[in-house]
Amino acid sequence: MQQDPQLFAVLCAAHAGGYQQGIPEEDLPPLEAAIRREIAKQQGPSVEALREFYRNHELAGSGETISRYVSFGLVSGPPPNFILAVSQENVPPDAASLEGLGPLVSAYYTQEHVDQLYARVRPIYERHAGEIERILGQFTLLEAGYIRQILKPSMEHTLTVYPEALVGARSNFRIYGGRYALVLDPTRESVRDDIRHALLHFLLDPLALAHHPPEAGRKAILDVASRAPRLSPEFKSDIEALTDECLVKAVELRIQHLPQAQQEEGLAAAEAAGFVLIRPIFNGLIAYEKSEDSLNSYYERLIAKVDLNAEAKRLASFQFAALDQSSSAPVEERAAAPRHEMSELERWLFEGESQLAHKDTRLARATFQRVLEKYPDVPRAQFGLAVAVIVDGEVDRGRELLERVVAELTNPASAAQSTRMGADSAAAARPPAPDPGTLAWAHVWLGRIHQEGGRSEQAGVEYRAALAVDGAPQGARLAAQHGLAATESGRKSP
Repeated sequence: MQQDPQLFAVLCAAHAGGYQQGIPEEDLPPLEAAIRREIAKQQGPSVEALREFYRNHELAGSGETISRYVSFGLVSGPPPNFILAVSQENVPPDAASLEGLGPLVSAYYTQEHVDQLYARVRPIYERHAGEIERILGQFTLLEAGYIRQILKPSMEHTLTVYPEALVGARSNFRIYGGRYALVLDPTRESVRDDIRHALLHFLLDPLALAHHPPEAGRKAILDVASRAPRLSPEFKSDIEALTDECLVKAVELRIQHLPQAQQEEGLAAAEAAGFVLIRPIFNGLIAYEKSEDSLNSYYERLIAKVDLNAEAKRLASFQFAALDQSSSAPVEERAAAPRHEMSELERWLFEGESQLAHKDTRLARATFQRVLEKYPDVPRAQFGLAVAVIVDGEVDRGRELLERVVAELTNPASAAQSTRMGADSAAAARPPAPDPGTLAWAHVWLGRIHQEGGRSEQAGVEYRAALAVDGAPQGARLAAQHGLAATESGRKSP
């Protein structure tokens, strides 16, 4: 548990610059609304500078925009200077995209007396921090007890929870190497669920990284998972990421000690969403609970017994849950999104990604090329085409496309200016906003290319960049961790 005055100041700067400006106060939690009222009174020259900076760096989604500021706050040094506390090569790309923010926050902090505002809210934060620490302690005892492991302090593997009312409705969970960080509004109802899920990833990710499902049947089970409309794309192509998430969800169900009927409801819902390995892992956990081993020593046997071909056969005609609206995004990501019809661009992207998930690279290439002919420089289409051509053996071309994706997503303002779309087309369908999932996976694929080419140092740079992407999906983080471990041990990533 940690309170962070520099994170608070950076998020105050984001609010002063324009974050959530259009949201009525009555729609905000009371604590956030109270702080925002104080920020609204600030009118000095430093505030004007922040407003201009915010406009120049704003993304289409407010959640993606504030995530950059969260990342910047987490790597900033203490006030009043806010000098980055990490070396330049370790600055997360999303934080690096806010180059020049530090001096602006420093001037704002001094001119608007942000230290005094923090002093007033700090007692409130401390009370919430105490409650979160109690919840974290409960879950730590419960989860560590379940996996039968004595947790030992480690500077290389840490989980820190930051209570911060200004982060907004969406908690920010990210992994910087072995550093897990969860930034959340302590007044939101999802606090307990967010903490439990983050802690389970912190405890279980090393197991998923060390022990993988059998090789036999991988393609078959991924082909089944690819039919699930609600499943995020990274889980449809990465068996390790899919297994890791199924393990976390299975343990979540077991440790809650729900009645059997509710456990079955949870399993059915997870399977319907596409988490096709949750049931065999859940059943394996039942056997584990009857043993005397720790999960660390038992999990290798548990995952080795999972028959991927049998699961694929069992689910061959399974009816997955449909999307509840016309959107290609998973349900979890659309919970707070407005309902809308898919544009032509969105339909084509979804079509190409579905073809890629089904391993039909010929059709996927044609679809993504059609997208790029009409909507040039769309990163998702470039990434999809890159993966398709790499699978077809055109590695150099794929690398060039991936490098372009990284360049455009780490500098979205210039990328938007370079997008060559007619006025009518732009009005009908705009390219998607910069996407942390696409950026993270682009770094992972570049890392794999360098690793296969024997360039371990460059591969490590790409894997670390993927881990540093704020909002990167768990599948990309796990793939990057696996690749980084392979480069450091001199192995090639499988």
